[in-house]
Amino acid sequence: MAEKTQKKRIINLLPNRDDTLLNQFLSWSLSVGRLLVIITETLALSVFLYRFSLDMKIVDLHDKIKTERIIVNNFKDGEVIYRNLQSTLATARQYESDDDHVVTVVKDVIGLGKNKITFINVTATQDAVDIQAQAQSAGLLSLFTQALKSYPEVTGITINRVESKTSSSVVIVSITAQLRHTEKAPTAKTASAQLP
Repeated sequence: MAEKTQKKRIINLLPNRDDTLLNQFLSWSLSVGRLLVIITETLALSVFLYRFSLDMKIVDLHDKIKTERIIVNNFKDGEVIYRNLQSTLATARQYESDDDHVVTVVKDVIGLGKNKITFINVTATQDAVDIQAQAQSAGLLSLFTQALKSYPEVTGITINRVESKTSSSVVIVSITAQLRHTEKAPTAKTASAQLP
């Protein structure tokens, strides 16, 4: 009886240790199953650890973005000033390289009205000069329009509005003078003078 208690009991789920095809297949499938479980667990663990490294990289990148955003915000005002200066310089270069035909026409028109009328606004483009002016009498306005008609750069005159203010005894007029096209006419060049 003592021998029976000392024997180890072995439980074998496989039917026999014989080398039958079924036993070989079951032995092979158990080995492959263990191998698949080990590979799956190793892969899951490596992906889990890789995710932590990616999270750390994302946090580092967010911190870097925050610091660079602060730097960009600090230079924002300077960049706005710099871009405005660049556009102003580009505009100045454009007008410097173009001929000053429009500016000459504005100066000449103001010279034609000197001691006759008071200019409120003078706006000139390559095609026309818009004039808003006031005079003490209709006769002075007539002298100015005659001088403007005889100006060589003007091809036609249109009087848009005439208003007589009896309270201040002035005549206010709005005139558009069409200009002769020059061969070197730059596009969209405008000169404007606002006079009190």
